[in-house]
Amino acid sequence: MNHAISAIAPYCFFTEKPQPLMNELLQTDTKKSITTRFPRSILSVSRAEFGNPEDNPAAKERPLKLQVKEGTIPTDLQGHLFFIGANGSIDSPPGDVDVSEATVCPSRDGTTPLYNGDGMVYRVDFDNLQEGVFLSARLVKPPCYYADVTTAKCPDYRSLKFYNLGIARISRLGSRNQLNTAFLPMKFQGENRDRLLVTWDVGRPYEIDPKTLETVTPVGGNDEWEEVSKLGNSLGQPPQVFKIVQTSAHPCFDPYTSEMFTVNIGRSPANVFSQLFPICYLLKELVDWLKNRGKVTTYPAEDAELKPPDEKGEFSLQFGWKKLYQIFQSLMLFLQAIWEFFTGNFVYLMQWDGAGKLKKWKVHYNGCPLKIEQSIHQMGVTEDYIVLVDTAFKLSIEELLPSFSNINDAAEIEKILRNWFDKPQLSHTRVYIINRRDLKPEKDSVDAKKAIIPGEAAHFLVDYRNPGDRITLHVSHVCAWDAAEWLSEFDYDENEAGEKLGRLYGAIAGPMDISRLGCHEIDGKTGTLIENQQHTVMDVNYTWGPALYAYRNFPHPETLENIYWSCLGCWSELKTPHMVHLYRDYPHRQIGLELLDEITAQGRNSNLLRVQIKPRESVKAGENRLSIADVYQFPENRWAISPQFIPRSDRGSSTDGYIACIVHHGDGSDPTNGNELWIFDAADLKSGPKCKLWHPDFNVGFTIHTTWLAHIETRNSSYHVNSHDDYQHLIDKQSSTYRTLIQTLFDNWVYPQREPKSELDCQMPREPGMKKP
Repeated sequence: MNHAISAIAPYCFFTEKPQPLMNELLQTDTKKSITTRFPRSILSVSRAEFGNPEDNPAAKERPLKLQVKEGTIPTDLQGHLFFIGANGSIDSPPGDVDVSEATVCPSRDGTTPLYNGDGMVYRVDFDNLQEGVFLSARLVKPPCYYADVTTAKCPDYRSLKFYNLGIARISRLGSRNQLNTAFLPMKFQGENRDRLLVTWDVGRPYEIDPKTLETVTPVGGNDEWEEVSKLGNSLGQPPQVFKIVQTSAHPCFDPYTSEMFTVNIGRSPANVFSQLFPICYLLKELVDWLKNRGKVTTYPAEDAELKPPDEKGEFSLQFGWKKLYQIFQSLMLFLQAIWEFFTGNFVYLMQWDGAGKLKKWKVHYNGCPLKIEQSIHQMGVTEDYIVLVDTAFKLSIEELLPSFSNINDAAEIEKILRNWFDKPQLSHTRVYIINRRDLKPEKDSVDAKKAIIPGEAAHFLVDYRNPGDRITLHVSHVCAWDAAEWLSEFDYDENEAGEKLGRLYGAIAGPMDISRLGCHEIDGKTGTLIENQQHTVMDVNYTWGPALYAYRNFPHPETLENIYWSCLGCWSELKTPHMVHLYRDYPHRQIGLELLDEITAQGRNSNLLRVQIKPRESVKAGENRLSIADVYQFPENRWAISPQFIPRSDRGSSTDGYIACIVHHGDGSDPTNGNELWIFDAADLKSGPKCKLWHPDFNVGFTIHTTWLAHIETRNSSYHVNSHDDYQHLIDKQSSTYRTLIQTLFDNWVYPQREPKSELDCQMPREPGMKKP
């Protein structure tokens, strides 16, 4: 791996201990003190929808005309910018009294992360600059959304209500598909309009209408996706109506072959508990037992009834045989559950043509089903290969711990269990390579090759071209920075001075080492790293938490020349003792813990930087392909996220355009709500934003990924998964205790896509003989 010292940035090899030269440079660069306070404006968000009434009848107002706070709107801005974020849930705590009634504070309960919540899709239109820049916003509403709203507002359905559980939101019905993370634009062969998916790690992707922003259809029916585990069925539970499906938040689309690729992941409880929502029920049993001092509240069995012994205490022969059969059946279920506990790992690679059924292949490595320990948050496609990465976004048992929040001493129990079960993310990146030539229709499985890159990664990009079977990955190594850890009430001392409402509940914890940006080459045929083609770059002032990327992806580039990274910074308020405990012994550490304390106390502001990648053929022996070519560091107390490249025209270089991003500041009391849209010249970040846009009603929270489309038109694809066909067979398998109630919920609210505005709207026809739950 190449390393050198540059005037702009020190390049460094991953080492076991900090290099003395690196420490000397760091100590020189950290003398300046910075006073930072993380912006509280991110803690609140508006759930109000905006749009034309013909497009969105639920819209509060017409699209917002954004106002210019500073600068001038570039006259060659074009197209439509999309960004997405979590917007709390129907029962999220309300905002302060002087804020709009639509404003909520999703994490005020002290245990819910900011990225747990309904997805809100925002679209900023630059197609009519003479009239202005307009913003539309619409909630993503899959069927589970209507079930969530109805069970929260209607007393008759209260036994089916959803509640937050770490990053998840669950009920007896199953798990919410919150669809709040990313987009995937697609244009299939023979189609003249762009189509758009919204995604999440734990649910099927859904297609939305780019013009109306309406939620249209899932990709694939329930019968085309495997649940993450079948342990619940093995324990005698009926299947979940809203079953949990683990997939990728970043499926990929090949515009040259018109194929969409994604994954369907299965994990055994021995692999990871928190993905198995039957375990949630077991934890609920434990909670009920603790609350009722040993009286276990069991869930209803299936419809079979057994008559008790007669008055003399003698069992009838029929009862005896039924009892023996029940014991035998329970034993078989127990043995099956034991088997499922240690097996059940799988990965299906899935391919879709935009019109028909999903095609899928079970992925094997070394002759066994591929086992993913964390997630496949992102995947990539080249001309000849599919790239899967076990990414640094762990999903594990500590996500379940908030279920104990209603019992005595809950905080202490949760804190102890978190320390027991929580673990650091993998400190290396496992890359699995699949040859696209092996994806043959007559086969049902495919083999993968494996490469290991030092240092963990959550986001990466790949060059589409792979000359000589050399696959190029562009990686953000989020070293000892764990996006699955957020600040909770357990990170604060109850006796600590200060208002609880000012605490950063739900915010992602800060980094425990400096991050690196990498460019790595892998031999696609063998899965081995090409040793002389491993490059990394880092900078003590800038590469702290490079979370999200942007690049010119229209038209789709064959190789990447410039990548923009939004680095979230290093904030003293986001450093917790729990993170120190998890990453004290991080094996690839570049900055010693004492120096890290000093840097964190001083703070590092958010920044937007551009990494330039030299062509492989122009790099001399020992030279680094990567350099930080341009950077803008945001003013103090600003936090920037969600960058997106907007091209000036259909043709141009990889820097010929603009970068738009969301910037948070203040505590939300500012007239701008502390939320603004900044626009930079992509070729000259260091000169600062060309303009800043805002609106009094523009109140966004934790936004994540983005995309851009040159034109938007109403969706005209005929592909559609019928909701009744998708769920009815699952409802029919529910226990008799809840089947009628669930059926009524779906018939009256979910299937017709209705949502009660208040309890007064909840009157429903009651089936004969139906008891109130």
